[in-house]
Amino acid sequence: MSRNKYIDNNIIYLSEYIESDYRFLYDTWYEDETVLGYNWKMPYSFDDYCSNFVNSKSSYWEAVIIRCEDNIIIGRIGLSADIPDLTIAIFKEYRNQQYGKMAFSLGIKYCFETLEMEKIYAGCFEGNGPSRKMIEQCGFIRNPDGDTVEPHIFTGKNRLQIDYVLENPRYSK
Repeated sequence: MSRNKYIDNNIIYLSEYIESDYRFLYDTWYEDETVLGYNWKMPYSFDDYCSNFVNSKSSYWEAVIIRCEDNIIIGRIGLSADIPDLTIAIFKEYRNQQYGKMAFSLGIKYCFETLEMEKIYAGCFEGNGPSRKMIEQCGFIRNPDGDTVEPHIFTGKNRLQIDYVLENPRYSK
């Protein structure tokens, strides 16, 4: 099955989900690092995930991240529908190789040029140095008014989610 490619940089590309991706994407929600980074555990069976969660109205846009050289899925990226919050997950074996920064940069470009978003948000939990560094390197500015406190998924202790915002230069004053 061919994929609709949204955007690429000759190293990776962002593409639509296809049905054969669902099992793999579902299984990654059981990685401790993913659960910790999102502060969320998958509450659905695989069948419920497929019928209710994949391509749901909770996302404005979502894509898989694919490495060009071998067409391997290395992560996922999406923009939530309620608040335009850009989220990303790079799968464990592909982390610390600059794929996250490349994919986030492509996601920003797609959000601004194709989706014509005026601004987008991103966030990470305090203490998540790699995500914080990537978000800041991609040009996001701290937005303390958007910070939230959530109970830690494993310990229940409060943890701060740090909010960032990036404005589309075409709409800046």
